[in-house]
Amino acid sequence: MPIPDFLRTIRAKIGHDYVLLPAVAAVVQRADGKVLLMRRADNGEWSLPSGICEPGEHPSRTICREIREETGLVAKPTRILAVFGGPRIHHTSGDLAEYVTTLFHCEIRGGELEPLDGEALEFRFVDAEEIPSLSIDPHLPAPLPQLLAGSGGAFPWSDAWLDLEGC
Repeated sequence: MPIPDFLRTIRAKIGHDYVLLPAVAAVVQRADGKVLLMRRADNGEWSLPSGICEPGEHPSRTICREIREETGLVAKPTRILAVFGGPRIHHTSGDLAEYVTTLFHCEIRGGELEPLDGEALEFRFVDAEEIPSLSIDPHLPAPLPQLLAGSGGAFPWSDAWLDLEGC
């Protein structure tokens, strides 16, 4: 997958050494309740749309950008489902990284579903209970259906947490 310019600059200085990165992922849900999955071009696995936050970019704007770039859809974040970290990942490039991920619930506002940036090979919508093993699944703090039901979080929701300008 393409490496953001800021991370390329860091990697030029530190090589493959460990970095901790802020990331986002989205549960993009249609009106019928089905959840969008994308098959990744880099490893062929099914996953949720996701990406790395750029410096100065609010996580809610990052997820809007990533959904648009990866799927062609315009989506609006409606709530945070979870914030979680994962183990260190040794990428095939040799880079060592760990991600702290904000998982958003998003609703589709427009656009046309198509792989725009080469990160996705194909898409499908499935029931949350039917989601196959995802690369992020082992790191979720609760099963996805439980998070969607609102029973996985430990704090009340506030719309003030989202920066929706441009979504």
